[in-house]
Amino acid sequence: MKLGVLILHGFTSSLDCVNGLAPYVEREGLPYEMPVLRGHGTVPEDLEGVTWRDWYEDAENALRKLLSRCDKAIVVGLSMGGLLALQLAMEHSEEVDSIVLVSVALRLTSPLAPHKPLSFLTPLVGKLVKYFPVKTPYADKELEKFDNNYHKAPTKTIISFLEYTTIIEKRLPEVKRPTFIIHSRNDKVADPISAQIVYDRISSKEKEIRWFEKSGHEMMRDMEREAVFEAITDWIRRRKGSSAQEQAS
Repeated sequence: MKLGVLILHGFTSSLDCVNGLAPYVEREGLPYEMPVLRGHGTVPEDLEGVTWRDWYEDAENALRKLLSRCDKAIVVGLSMGGLLALQLAMEHSEEVDSIVLVSVALRLTSPLAPHKPLSFLTPLVGKLVKYFPVKTPYADKELEKFDNNYHKAPTKTIISFLEYTTIIEKRLPEVKRPTFIIHSRNDKVADPISAQIVYDRISSKEKEIRWFEKSGHEMMRDMEREAVFEAITDWIRRRKGSSAQEQAS
């Protein structure tokens, strides 16, 4: 059984936040897809009118494209991409071998987030404020200078993203595929509790958390990126081994 890797970036991210993984996947001899999700990779204004349903559709289409070259996919998702990976595992359990969640954006530190005390004001903010600032702090401030993510986004699109976090959290028990969770205790965007909630609530029999201590939210670009890539590569190798054993039996 041949595996492939689907790599999904986060909200307001560019592909630069995840494409460092591509050489590692290539060295493993696996095909991969790394789509640009709707509204990304250009200017923030292109996120106008985009919702989480559009991003999931893009992720699903990329999965189908990848499966034309392999039998099953390992889905690696950064931040919001992790939410998409979780949903793909729910709805395509036969095609998804396993998922890797990096800085999964389940519980956000944003004041607009559903679990924050003033979240009841979020709909009003959506009506009054067209754009809202988006920050992606790095632990390494020199690396942060090279960040090319959007630094603002349409407030209505942010609200759709926040709605998606609550939908996925409620559905976590539907996830049964092997899951590898990577999170930094220093994440100032996705509360580290996100990783523990996912670990505790998914139904997967095979699940792991690997904690990092120094990186910011952009773990695949920040100061521990090589260790993050090695951890993901180790997971990929183990899944390749499991697939080979299944095929042999």
